[in-house]
Amino acid sequence: MSVDGNNPSSTAAAAAPQPESGSVPLAAQISLKGFELPEFPPQASRLRQLTLTADIKLDEYQGKVQMPLDAGAIAQPPLPTLPPSITHLTLELFGLGFPGRPPFLEQLARALPNITTLTFFSCLIDGLDDASRKDAEAFFQLLPHLQELHVIDSFARPGFFRTIGGIFEDRSKQGQDSLKMVEVSYTFRGHQDRDFLARVQGEELPNLIVGGVVGASFDFMPEMVDELVEGETETAKAEEERPDGDKEKEKEKVAEGILPFASDGRAPTALKKRFEHLRTESLQSVKVLNLGMWSLRPVEVGEILYACAGGGKAGLADLTVSILLEDNWFEEFIKGFIRHKGIGAELEGVEVIGAPDRAKREGEGKDENEDEAKGADRDEDENEKGRTHGLSLVRQADVEKLGQICPKLAKFGMSILKVKSAPHLLFFKDQGGWTQQ
Repeated sequence: MSVDGNNPSSTAAAAAPQPESGSVPLAAQISLKGFELPEFPPQASRLRQLTLTADIKLDEYQGKVQMPLDAGAIAQPPLPTLPPSITHLTLELFGLGFPGRPPFLEQLARALPNITTLTFFSCLIDGLDDASRKDAEAFFQLLPHLQELHVIDSFARPGFFRTIGGIFEDRSKQGQDSLKMVEVSYTFRGHQDRDFLARVQGEELPNLIVGGVVGASFDFMPEMVDELVEGETETAKAEEERPDGDKEKEKEKVAEGILPFASDGRAPTALKKRFEHLRTESLQSVKVLNLGMWSLRPVEVGEILYACAGGGKAGLADLTVSILLEDNWFEEFIKGFIRHKGIGAELEGVEVIGAPDRAKREGEGKDENEDEAKGADRDEDENEKGRTHGLSLVRQADVEKLGQICPKLAKFGMSILKVKSAPHLLFFKDQGGWTQQ
């Protein structure tokens, strides 16, 4: 079911998937030109999923979210009565946030008291001013049953994620409903936007990991490239006319891959401190952990897993982590499992995103590691030996050794900064032993 948010008197229009004859719709999407919601028709009484999509003209947007103080009281009418059956809410494309006077998100939370799953897609969550920030914080306070949070290509100003992380942690400590699943994902644009990593708030995001969480995923994703863009002929012509130097720069840009927060930076330090803080808390519930957003030294991974075990039986089944490819990195990586016996007892899958150690090359006049990542698949013989242009890759013998320590391990994968042209190794275990695919 879809509802026209620009026409409050509209009823409902069919939208895929169509409900069966005689049934009622369970999902609805509303396109909004502003921040007024339509009245819901009677057949929407059993809705479970609601998606609000901004379709606001850019030249009008800021005026809608930053009303003068004397106009704020009448700028937005109260929200209509919404079906209390809605448990899943998605807010998408609100790139300048939400109005804080009167508080839009707070009204929305009061109208939807039973939300368990919340998704932000391409939003500025806490808006442009203090009123919007206060409204966004109240929004989370008023969602006591929230158990899943998905933040996709959505940003917030400094301090916001720390605040809402505190809300979730307080609930966890008090034995109330708290986060069971948190997912934060960004399309990596660090090569084009120098301020990209600063806007991600990598120091604050670890605060979203709280006791009782079952799945936590923090990762960067590659940009999607549309190979069938309009005007392909003109683009090809322009490509031919470009100087060779520009072409090489563009190739380098594509091959640079996804760069996590540097292992010696403040963001990974905050991550490690977060797990140290939770070591005495209950993280034994964690089954899936993706920390691809932060680069860690190999020896530090064991400390993270030890914190998840909480001094008791480990429960982690799937791990994704970015690892600094220091000399003998795999030996250091596996030492953590040996030092803290039993932390990998339930591990079934491991994914390693290799981050070349740039510091190794300082003073040589050139950062060779990026070239190594770009050309890492040029020598198949070296790849079979587990090394490619100086990058130490995992070998089958290494995986077998880890498998002896982690008896349930059945899959091990490795890439170099998720660069497509670099090696992407994948090992599976079956009844016949380990094989590479």
